[in-house]
Amino acid sequence: MTGFSVWNERLLTSPFPEREWRLFILFWALCISGGIYFDQVLLYALPALLLGAFFFVKDVKPFYYLLLATLPLSIEFSFSDALGTDLPSEPLMLMLTGAFLLFAIRESHSIRFNHLFDLLLLVNFCWIITTIFFAEITLISVKYALAKFWYIITFYALARRFLKAPEDWKKAIWLLLIPLTITHIITLIKFQSYGFAFADVNRVVGPFYRNHVNFAALAVVVLPYGWHLFNQYQAKNKLKWVVGLCLLILLIGVQFSYTRAAYGALLAGIGMVYLVRWKLVKATIATALIAVTLFVASLLPHNRFMDIAPDYENTITHFEFSDLINATYKLQDISTMERVYRWVAAFYMIGERPYVGFGPNNFYDHYKNYTVHAFQTYVSNNPERSGIHSYYLMVAVEQGIPGLVIYMILIIVVMIYGERLYHRTLDPVRKSLVITALSSLVVIHTLQTMNDLIETDKVGPFFFLSMAVMVVVDQLNRKDENVSIK
Repeated sequence: MTGFSVWNERLLTSPFPEREWRLFILFWALCISGGIYFDQVLLYALPALLLGAFFFVKDVKPFYYLLLATLPLSIEFSFSDALGTDLPSEPLMLMLTGAFLLFAIRESHSIRFNHLFDLLLLVNFCWIITTIFFAEITLISVKYALAKFWYIITFYALARRFLKAPEDWKKAIWLLLIPLTITHIITLIKFQSYGFAFADVNRVVGPFYRNHVNFAALAVVVLPYGWHLFNQYQAKNKLKWVVGLCLLILLIGVQFSYTRAAYGALLAGIGMVYLVRWKLVKATIATALIAVTLFVASLLPHNRFMDIAPDYENTITHFEFSDLINATYKLQDISTMERVYRWVAAFYMIGERPYVGFGPNNFYDHYKNYTVHAFQTYVSNNPERSGIHSYYLMVAVEQGIPGLVIYMILIIVVMIYGERLYHRTLDPVRKSLVITALSSLVVIHTLQTMNDLIETDKVGPFFFLSMAVMVVVDQLNRKDENVSIK
């Protein structure tokens, strides 16, 4: 056996062999000394990066759990006006995607993607790639596709690999719930100093959240998983009440976020539980599609949509939540009417390029040429470079009507399949996981009517994680069926 082989064997059997540990301490001391002498901060971090790389090579799964724990704690960081990332979540996603690709090359014979959800995601992603070739600005579309790729790999493919049993999901939920609760406690303490005033809500949600919508959205998406965790413990178990306290804090946070979409999404998530139990998912989807189609059709003839154009002088920002609700009813809320301003532009953009769209991530750079002046508001200059605020319209604009159809087929099939899976599943814990995933997905889909959050690390991961939950349960059920047949 060569010297390298002996060292490698010792390294794999003991995390910190004594001699190597001493050498590592010496190396760290040299790096600190060099950092001080050369005034290079990066030298301080080099040993930590190498140590992390060692553990990463040794066992990837703890880094996956680390990623889940960092999702509520990650912050947006901009290197320039054109380049930004989420730290530390996005670098971890990249590392884990790279690890998956290396594993796929080495163990290609053991990887099986033959589930219906796999096919749907593949078709969806292939269409995204197709639209890149017709994009107005190719580079930003490529960036979008890359981000979509590592979200699918990290939160769908790797979730199925690392979270193979209900106990794994229990651990994952704990790792999400605790840091999420901490961010809510910090935010509520900060908000208390402002008297919980609606006008100041966006001041207190940073640095972990861009705005109050992201703050509330992550909470309502995770709440179904928290409820599942709560039900996994007996009444006398102290952990049950720890989970209950966390859920209470999250609900208080959602209440003081003053986010209308989050309130509605939470109610939709609760409603989904009963729709699944009563086998009403297909009927509800059909009713919703018919209602939306009729509503849109009623606005198109003779440009009837112009009847809802806002009064520019009265459509303003409101600083009291009660005034905001009243203004929403009267179509005088600036955030709602600014959405309408962009939605009207979106319909004209869809008419311009109905088949392949303008290209992923291209809405912002082109929508102002299609806006209607009558719908303009005080914030229509859009200095924050925000998007269309409706994911469904965004898909139609950027990926064409075929892209919207593919996406709608994906989410509808997942909902219907999930309902069937729930009623086929006998194990109560697995059954609870399925209905939890469906509830979380409905929360996401409801939020997406007024926002575009799937490409953010606060909400996007749970779109794919929830699908992964159902695939895992489906595979466990099939294994049990095969065993019983034998």
